[in-house]
Amino acid sequence: MKRHILSVAVLLFACTLVSAQSLRGSYFFETSPQRGKMNAAFAPQVNYVSVPLLGAVGVETWSNAGLGQFVFPAGGSLKTFMHPDISADSFLSALPDGDPYLKERLEMDLLGGGFRLGANGFVSIGVSVLEDGSALVPKEFLRFAKLNENGSYPGPQVSGRIYGALSLGYSHDLGDLVEGLRVGGRVKLLSGLYAGDIDLRKIEIGIDAEQVSAATEGEGHLAGIAWKDSHLRADDIALRGFAVAVDLGVEYRLRLDGFINGVNLSASVNDLGTALRFNKGVSTLTTGATASFTGLQGISTNYDFKENLQRVIDDFSRLTDISSAPADSYESPVRPSFYAGVEVPFLNEMISVGALYYRTAGFNHLMASLNLSPLYWLNLSVNGTFLGPVNNYGCYAEIIPKNGLGLFFGLNAASLKTSRHHIPINNFSESACLGLNVVFGGK
Repeated sequence: MKRHILSVAVLLFACTLVSAQSLRGSYFFETSPQRGKMNAAFAPQVNYVSVPLLGAVGVETWSNAGLGQFVFPAGGSLKTFMHPDISADSFLSALPDGDPYLKERLEMDLLGGGFRLGANGFVSIGVSVLEDGSALVPKEFLRFAKLNENGSYPGPQVSGRIYGALSLGYSHDLGDLVEGLRVGGRVKLLSGLYAGDIDLRKIEIGIDAEQVSAATEGEGHLAGIAWKDSHLRADDIALRGFAVAVDLGVEYRLRLDGFINGVNLSASVNDLGTALRFNKGVSTLTTGATASFTGLQGISTNYDFKENLQRVIDDFSRLTDISSAPADSYESPVRPSFYAGVEVPFLNEMISVGALYYRTAGFNHLMASLNLSPLYWLNLSVNGTFLGPVNNYGCYAEIIPKNGLGLFFGLNAASLKTSRHHIPINNFSESACLGLNVVFGGK
């Protein structure tokens, strides 16, 4: 029973891997078309049209745990935390301070572009698809898995969704009023495609001399996905709900004469709006059952061992049964994100140092960045994030000619130390981005 529940937990915890911080390396480059996603006031010095499906692709995964928290060296080989050679103290002390979690996000631009509008304006439009997911396994549940102690434990939690976004943004230079000031905004229409979550709120285990008992309790939701015959079945692609969100941004560039060329300040808030409400193809999930085993009672010459064993198996298998019922609607929250940056350029703005605070997915981060623009068409950056659940380091490179094909690439990782199967040994935090844009009309 314990192994069955643990296998389900591990499966739930790992499933979101099937589906960016690296893009933040572009934040301090004035010519970059992509940084406008983080601050609606930013306007690049070029017009651009995204290459369909390849304009920008970004994937990000982050966790407070890694393989090293669940696999340990012992006896000349690696053993999982469940192996009897691995002590409970070794395993439990290796776990992170909070509950182990894994989160991921994928974003792809289908279409997009941006153009100067008049002397002071810049307008942008984009169509993109986004997917995000998360999984959490409570430490109390992992403690039970190792020690097999009686009690009531919270179970794993998993959620995910896929949605589309249509955005229209505008940035305006207010230098005629206040030199160096620029403001911008963006309106987004979000449309839900698929979503789901499940929360095993309670798993209760009791083992004593007379019986073994277990009980589960949980709930979940599905949208665009049906639970039939103990399997998930995705419906056809359709727009199943909508939400509206806005991005707001401001930038102030103070020019100075001398070795230091100025100070650039910026701030923004993104995705202010309502929850993404699904109202088509929605169902609720519930799971809850009890089972017990009191031993082989009433044994006689007519005792049917096979029948009684099957009854016990059936009782315990119902602990993982999930029932589904139609529902009117399901809301998936849209969390706002915040950015605040300060940059100091020098040597004719060929080099700059910057600090970027940002809050996304409920976590605070602080990134320090060294930025190089030795040529008009070349941007290079190295950065490190030192505040947040996981420290990580990254690089970013971008080719932006005045006219031609623009290319960018970014990569961030918490550690380069991985297993032979390329699974991070320490904290799992990696992101990458890549994109192609046709640029023209550069200043």
